[in-house]
Amino acid sequence: MAKRTPKKPKSSQPQDAVQLLKADHKQVRKLFEQFHGASDGDKEPIASRLFTELHIHSKLEEELFYPAVQSKLESMGYEAKGNGLDVTDDGEIDPESESAIDEIDGAELEELDDEEKEEVESELITAAYDSHGMVKDLIQQLRTLDPKSSDYRDLFSELEDAVIEHVTEEEEAILPLAAAQLDVQTLGTTMQRRKDDLLSQSSLAA
Repeated sequence: MAKRTPKKPKSSQPQDAVQLLKADHKQVRKLFEQFHGASDGDKEPIASRLFTELHIHSKLEEELFYPAVQSKLESMGYEAKGNGLDVTDDGEIDPESESAIDEIDGAELEELDDEEKEEVESELITAAYDSHGMVKDLIQQLRTLDPKSSDYRDLFSELEDAVIEHVTEEEEAILPLAAAQLDVQTLGTTMQRRKDDLLSQSSLAA
């Protein structure tokens, strides 16, 4: 058979969208651990790498993953606005977008008990965008501080708490939904291409 599969045996570049995001989560957790175990002189480059990883990961989710999940929810009868739920360029949620979530509640849910979980997922996606906005704000503040200062360490701990909480919610709720409802293989290939592009841009900028 002349047909060749596009599969490449690169464990660091999973094609499945869910596995790709989980691999990113694992890498972020590892960088947090490395930061805590590093000497003062080594903390800054580790933090810089972590910020880049979080930036790229957030872009992948906001540009490709969350819209795909939100589109699936819409096809199940849930309404959304704009690129998910009226998210601004800064990753903040437009307060008016909450009305879209309110519209989910209604008589239809009495007939669609099995879809109550998807309602929760939709709200989690809103919270995920909001969480991204918080993480971006914390990183922006951290970039202005001395990595050896106590203020930096306190803010870095706040960043870690926010990221771990976000990752946990995503892995417990949003990723299982994606695995069950989306073509994660095709989406993963698209996300990997975009990730490679963003990594290339970040290397040029470094």
